[in-house]
Amino acid sequence: MARQVIIHMPDIHQDSVRWVTAEDNGTLSGEISSGTLAEAAADVEGKRSILILPGNDVLLSEARVPGGSARAATQAVRYELEEQLADDVDALHFALGPKNKDDVFPVAVVDCDTMDEIQASCLQAGLRPTKIVPETLAIPKNDPADPGSVGWSMLVDGPKTVVRLNGHKGFAIDTDMAGMALNGAKNDLPEDVDAAMVMYRTSEQAAAFDAPANVDVETRRVGDVLGLYASGLAGSPTINLLQGVYSPKTQMDKAWKPWRWTAALAVALIAILFGSQWFDYRALKQQEAALDTAIAEAFQQALPGKRMVRPMAQIRAALNEGSSGNTAGFTTSLYAIAESFATKPDTVIRSIAVRDGRFDLDVTTDALPTLDALKAELAKRDLTLTVQSANRDNEGLRSRLRIE
Repeated sequence: MARQVIIHMPDIHQDSVRWVTAEDNGTLSGEISSGTLAEAAADVEGKRSILILPGNDVLLSEARVPGGSARAATQAVRYELEEQLADDVDALHFALGPKNKDDVFPVAVVDCDTMDEIQASCLQAGLRPTKIVPETLAIPKNDPADPGSVGWSMLVDGPKTVVRLNGHKGFAIDTDMAGMALNGAKNDLPEDVDAAMVMYRTSEQAAAFDAPANVDVETRRVGDVLGLYASGLAGSPTINLLQGVYSPKTQMDKAWKPWRWTAALAVALIAILFGSQWFDYRALKQQEAALDTAIAEAFQQALPGKRMVRPMAQIRAALNEGSSGNTAGFTTSLYAIAESFATKPDTVIRSIAVRDGRFDLDVTTDALPTLDALKAELAKRDLTLTVQSANRDNEGLRSRLRIE
């Protein structure tokens, strides 16, 4: 039976990791070790290795891209998710999972600087991982017996909690804020769909946790998170971040091409480069045709019977025309949000997006009680606040909020 080394990196900025050897079926076949990345690399010894990143460094989402190949979808999802992201899409790396029958791709988004730092650390340590995955997708997927329910998994590891939702979605959050975040996830489900959750705990003492309404919770004790991750990676779908410019093949090409010094190899390289450009040109033309088809299909769905000339301008004009009658409601809601945030000077709005009558905000505040107080202020003005995610950073408590 094949073996692999599972390496957990709890902080990408520190050279401290934990690792264990496991069979492909998730059974541990060695002792759990702690040390530097170089020490972990020495234990790999030619075996396959999987590097697990902190969940709060990777955003999990979904994007619908009708038709086309996965290669074309990699470019399309960048702009499909642009409004959900606070950072410039050109500074982010997008990795795709397998497409489902509804043309929806699961997507993992990570900062390019983060991927560069991780790959530099691996190169210095002599490690070439086969896969890099977020810990949110290393937790075992929960498949409930009731086909009408969705399955969630939750790992409570001291002050940190990692949650895997249905599909490839999930998040990492401070344990004391997990209940609020799960309530937000429950509100995103259809009204007739319930959730069943397995809660894994690394200690007998679990933090106080109020499960959302209509969520059945089964509690299980785990000895070590690496054993849980090994089991999850063996039987659950995941997303490998080593795609595109970060794929092993791309990195290998970068390593060996500069060493072609002889005249004969230089001529061969020129021929390969010209041939590669020709194939790339053909591939780009095919991608362009696929994207043109997807744009035309989306345009006809949005504006049936209209002749497509300048699709972006035409759709924007149609949206403006369709929303002109609701300007007063939009202005009233925006004014109520501004009034509520004015009562909390320690809260800073980093970005705000409006879609289908709801407001998605990226904010930084001082503490969790401030979010509770802000929720109460908005409730006075007939608005509902839902916390999508919340993580502490150097600036305070950074949260994604939805107001409806």
